[in-house]
Amino acid sequence: MLVRQQAASSTAAAAGLSVMRNNAPLFPPARHLAQAFAHVVQAQPDRTALIDGQRHLSYRELDRLSDVAAQALVKRGVGRGHFVGLHMQRSAEAVVAILAILKLGATYAPFDPAAPGVRLAEQAKAAQIQVLMIAQAASAPSWFVGEVLRVDAGTAQRCEPLPPLNLHPLELAHVIYTSGSTNEPKGVCITHRGVLDLIQGANYCDFMPDDVVYHGMSIAFDGSTFEIWGALLSGACLVVAPPRITGEEMEALVNRHGVTIMLLTTGLFNALGGPALARMRSLRVLMAGGDVMSPHVANDYLASGGRTLVNGYGPTEITTFSHCHVITAPSTEPQPIPVGSPVPGTAAYVLDAEGKAVGVGEEGELFIAGTGLAQGYLGRPALTAERFLPDPFAADGSRMYRSGDLVRQSRKRWLEFLVRVDTQVKIRGFRVELGEIETQLRASGALSDACVIYAKRAGDMAVLHAYVVANQSDAGVAAPALLEQLRARLPEYMVPRGVSFLDALPLTINGKVDRHALAEAWLHEQERGTQRTPVADAGTDELEHAVLQLVRQLLEQPLATLGDNFLDLGGDSISAMRFCAAVNEQLGAHLPLISLFEAEDLKQLVSLVRQGSASPTAGVAALSLA
Repeated sequence: MLVRQQAASSTAAAAGLSVMRNNAPLFPPARHLAQAFAHVVQAQPDRTALIDGQRHLSYRELDRLSDVAAQALVKRGVGRGHFVGLHMQRSAEAVVAILAILKLGATYAPFDPAAPGVRLAEQAKAAQIQVLMIAQAASAPSWFVGEVLRVDAGTAQRCEPLPPLNLHPLELAHVIYTSGSTNEPKGVCITHRGVLDLIQGANYCDFMPDDVVYHGMSIAFDGSTFEIWGALLSGACLVVAPPRITGEEMEALVNRHGVTIMLLTTGLFNALGGPALARMRSLRVLMAGGDVMSPHVANDYLASGGRTLVNGYGPTEITTFSHCHVITAPSTEPQPIPVGSPVPGTAAYVLDAEGKAVGVGEEGELFIAGTGLAQGYLGRPALTAERFLPDPFAADGSRMYRSGDLVRQSRKRWLEFLVRVDTQVKIRGFRVELGEIETQLRASGALSDACVIYAKRAGDMAVLHAYVVANQSDAGVAAPALLEQLRARLPEYMVPRGVSFLDALPLTINGKVDRHALAEAWLHEQERGTQRTPVADAGTDELEHAVLQLVRQLLEQPLATLGDNFLDLGGDSISAMRFCAAVNEQLGAHLPLISLFEAEDLKQLVSLVRQGSASPTAGVAALSLA
């Protein structure tokens, strides 16, 4: 029996797509992104298109600014089919640059400014980038050898409008780099049609001109495609979140601007928690994607007043989302949340190891086809052929993408994610799926997230170790109890040697759980345990003691001292966000998030807390992570 998920395919691949209200188009159909944006500008030129701090740009102003930037690109020889690099944080300048590149029929390649220069230089070389666009006030990166163009999003100058282009929907819009199994990044080539179908066929999130869309993703991450074009192709307003925004600042920004649509990585969604997210009262649709959603947090969010929650799934190779599951009410029983049904224009197949379809309820690997399918990997024909295969179920010669994810289809026709194929390891000769252990840990009901790693020290046997995040309501859960529960459900060889509690699991730039970072943290902790004896560093006053205890509890580093660095102890962006929130709520001090990345050690961090505290010892007695 063929388990085939098929959503209604959009007919706009050739004729174009349009935002609909009550089955009536709000804007004319378009064949490519620049044309679709031009239709919105013509229909509502004075409506606010973008808010970035104190800057408010109308659609007319954004259009003019991008025209100016496009003319500057033309002077540098950029034209149709060229690749242009972007080395920017999310910002008004980044949106202006993206529009400018697309207006010329060129392709934008966003680079993560936080990534190592050597890695970015290799990506730029692979894409033959000759021109790199950066923000007006930014420094030119030393790794780039071509021409650098600074982008100004200040004043919309007058210039001659660009002549319209008649691009084909299958021409490239952008290239997003993802990590590879061999640690060599892959450039995923996304078409105009893929982005148009992602937004204008979004039955899981009906974008409208009166929406306000939160932009919190890095432009080097495919989630930004949903945010930027979800707003600009629908006549909505895009609100740019500042870098390293705290949870408190995020809540304030959402409520101040009345944000109605928000996309978070699943890791951040799980870390923030349902009640905190529900305080963002203006949200109409909250989406999360990129990893396994916590049923506990999802239920908490909806029970606390959240309106619509969407669990999104999809590799970059299918243009951000291939499946979505819409939830509007809390579940009576905690259970894994499905990734749902295909989005419009998408087909999905669940196949066995021989490429044959499996039955409903049976496990199989997910293969995805449809209009969102990428062209392949830039300059990697062999890898493209390996992952993008002929679709044996299509009569038009199209292809499908091999996801590497094991799934099953429920009788409700929802897709349920099980585990990554590449998380298989061997313990004592037995094949073990790490995801199976993680699923059993989450089933305890006391955890909001879990990750199991396979690690070893030189000369030692490999072991399994679990990193878990406890629900706020189950802070008393202990490692022995969790291990005992696992022993009741799994063979002994599948039970981890130990369990470490974290405030949040570390994430990669793409919002995935960073298994490599956890393995490194485990190894580091093993080395520290053999080389270091406990020290009685309690600080010289109450504030030092309070901050030290908070860091120890937050980062699971009981031996941390005031001479240690927060990041060296295993801190990341999410734990930093949690630390700042705890300092604010429990110590009565405002600590900018950037402080944790700039402070040399915890002693300097204490000084910054002291400077921002109205009452240096406020809240010390009630210190906790709850």
